[in-house]
Amino acid sequence: MTSDVYLIRENIENDGIHYNNLMQEYQLDTYIEKMNTTQLPQTYHHLLRGVCGNNTNFVTASAKDVKSHLVGLLDGVPFDRPIQPLPENLLRAAFQLPAGSKPGMLVQRFKEKDGKNTGTVRSPTSQAATSDIKASSTSEKVKGKNEDKKEKKRRKREREDATMLQKILASLILELRDVTWTKWIVHGKPSNPFIQKITRDNCKRLGVPTYFEYVKEPMDLTRMKEKVEKAEYHKIDQFSHDVQQLVKNATTFNRTGEPVHQMALELEQLYFSKLKTYRSTFEELQQERKKRKKEEKKKKKEKKKKGE
Repeated sequence: MTSDVYLIRENIENDGIHYNNLMQEYQLDTYIEKMNTTQLPQTYHHLLRGVCGNNTNFVTASAKDVKSHLVGLLDGVPFDRPIQPLPENLLRAAFQLPAGSKPGMLVQRFKEKDGKNTGTVRSPTSQAATSDIKASSTSEKVKGKNEDKKEKKRRKREREDATMLQKILASLILELRDVTWTKWIVHGKPSNPFIQKITRDNCKRLGVPTYFEYVKEPMDLTRMKEKVEKAEYHKIDQFSHDVQQLVKNATTFNRTGEPVHQMALELEQLYFSKLKTYRSTFEELQQERKKRKKEEKKKKKEKKKKGE
């Protein structure tokens, strides 16, 4: 490789152009002549100071030693840095279309609403993507509104069910609380062990401080009565779950054959013997409500037709 020939590299043929003749080769002589005649202003010293840093020789130089034209300013700046070859994977990527691209025009002229050409171009793919995003956004909004309506209707239905069920369960919880056992005497009278509200303080007072080591979800008839009064049940199955939780706790903490264990099983049997009647009553009320709502809708439609 010779030093007077520009860009002699491996796999690159010798172009025979000397690096001193590049300006002439690319017809840039007129531009270099203009640069030669262009005079820099006298106030450009601060620029050179920023380029040269804290060079004391530059700072102390006299005005006649300072280069006053552009070409002189560029003297001594090396321009013979070899061009680095691009990686093969980068070259391949430059000549490949994105995945999923279709053959045809990639760009088209874009016009504003008033019909005037803006001179900009847009990819049809990007326009289609934008329209798809808008369409999906609109569909999501519609879907969100429909879901909100359904959620509001569901909550309204639950409130109505809770109100109806409150009246039904009030008598049922009263029946369960009125059950007493002669084996459970309180103040000299047969009583119900499941009325006592299960709390840590009550367990200590009743002599069972380790109760919560065996039971993680306490349940009793007093808790259930409070939930009925607050209309927290909107399904009979929720009430059944609490009854079964009460029985499970009692049979877990009390061994088989112990009085409270047996009382819990008897209470569960009594509840499910009455459940069928209470459930059918609740379902009848639900059917009556549906029928009433249909009639109300029908009346509204008829009224609307008459108004038209």
